[in-house]
Amino acid sequence: MLGLDHWQETAYFALLDGPALGMDELVGRSGVEHDTLKGALTRLEDRGLISRLSGKPTRWTALPPEHAIEVLLLAGERDIRRVRALTQWLAEKHRKGRIGQDAAALIEVITGPEGVARCGQQLFNSAEREVRGIDAPPYAQAKDGSSVNSSANVHSRGVRTRFIYGQDNLTLPGTIGRIEHDLAHGEEVRILPHAPMKIILSDEQAGLIPLVATPQVLDSCILVRPSALLDALSALFETLWQQAQLYVTAGITESEPAGALTEDERRILSLLAVGLSDEAIARQLGIGLRTVQRRVQALLVRLGAGSRFQAGVLAAGRGWWQPQR
Repeated sequence: MLGLDHWQETAYFALLDGPALGMDELVGRSGVEHDTLKGALTRLEDRGLISRLSGKPTRWTALPPEHAIEVLLLAGERDIRRVRALTQWLAEKHRKGRIGQDAAALIEVITGPEGVARCGQQLFNSAEREVRGIDAPPYAQAKDGSSVNSSANVHSRGVRTRFIYGQDNLTLPGTIGRIEHDLAHGEEVRILPHAPMKIILSDEQAGLIPLVATPQVLDSCILVRPSALLDALSALFETLWQQAQLYVTAGITESEPAGALTEDERRILSLLAVGLSDEAIARQLGIGLRTVQRRVQALLVRLGAGSRFQAGVLAAGRGWWQPQR
């Protein structure tokens, strides 16, 4: 981690474990040849990890690691800042170099499920600030079985993710489980009655949309680079995001005595809030339809509601469901 090779590390540990040593003593203790050891010691001294003592014969000693390594870390941080500044300069040069290019250079057609999956994952991997998208089937999958995924990989790097789901998409097996997994990793999710198209947007640098508006198989997409079209896709997403309903299981709170709502009742109430039918809720939670119907009816009775709409109003009034935009 400190950037030392095998010989430098061997020499350093030989000095770290004991008193100051001369060249012959170090050769004997480390087993490193004289010429190789000489170069390793010079490198360690340059990095501030060891010091050469005055007097004859020359001896070396390890400096206190906590101070020496702190200096190396500060130097590493300076290098990282320089690289980031260089990256911004290169990106700006790259952007300016493409102003006025043919429209064809701003759009690339990606073909084949493998290529689409790899391109989508690359958008997630390259994002520095935010990934936005509209999630809808079908889904591309690479030959090795990997599919485009956002949650843990992106959030471990501090990248924000916002995704919109169509209400009909929530009825697909496993969708709710995947959403709740991504929510646990910090993803923000909202629901629309219908998702108009599938989109992935990486920062303001690239977007991916299907070549066909409603494909049966996702085997071709358009990669859009910075342009008026990418700006339009970004504006479309933000408009839909404002119109969409928040989905967040953590928004269900407990204002009644402990045990007033079970975990299943909380999940059912959350799914009712985004408009899922009893059949869809049963599929998503892996429980029987009659069980869902009984629990929904029990919630209506407890709330004194005559309809689902009234139940939603009363649940919000009791503090059972309070998602915040």
